[in-house]
Amino acid sequence: MPSLLTISAIIEVVALALWTGGLAVLTTIVAPAIFQSSPSRESAGRMFGLILSRFHRLGWGCGIVLLTAGVLRYAARNEEEVYPAEFTRYLLGLLMLGLSLYGRVVIDRRLEKLRGEMPGGIDHVPPEDPRRIEFRRLHGQSSALIVFTLLVGLAAVVLFGLEAR
Repeated sequence: MPSLLTISAIIEVVALALWTGGLAVLTTIVAPAIFQSSPSRESAGRMFGLILSRFHRLGWGCGIVLLTAGVLRYAARNEEEVYPAEFTRYLLGLLMLGLSLYGRVVIDRRLEKLRGEMPGGIDHVPPEDPRRIEFRRLHGQSSALIVFTLLVGLAAVVLFGLEAR
């Protein structure tokens, strides 16, 4: 029968793989496909925003599971030392969780508010309109956060692999 240490390591790597892999699929496959095939950028943005908001919930769950599994791994060991790669990985997990929460709770809500102020969609607002300028700025921040969260997740995966050697 596998030990708590083994089970918690498996749970941790599965949570990290789901979260990071999901972000990779969203950024490299889903978003480009939606924007290429949708009738307008506005409808593509709404569709991808819906998918992303649902994915955030999965990511938050994975983050909680990842950190809980880390606590279980620590409790299952006979030593009190936390290895540097392990500690760094949990810090990266916390960073991913924080970035994801900030992106959804702060940036995405501002984007949704701006969308509500532009009933015809962003494409029907003049380029010099402050709402459009703010929307593009926030959209850029949101995209950068997603990519940065993905890169942080990949770093955590690498650290998990280095720890396993």
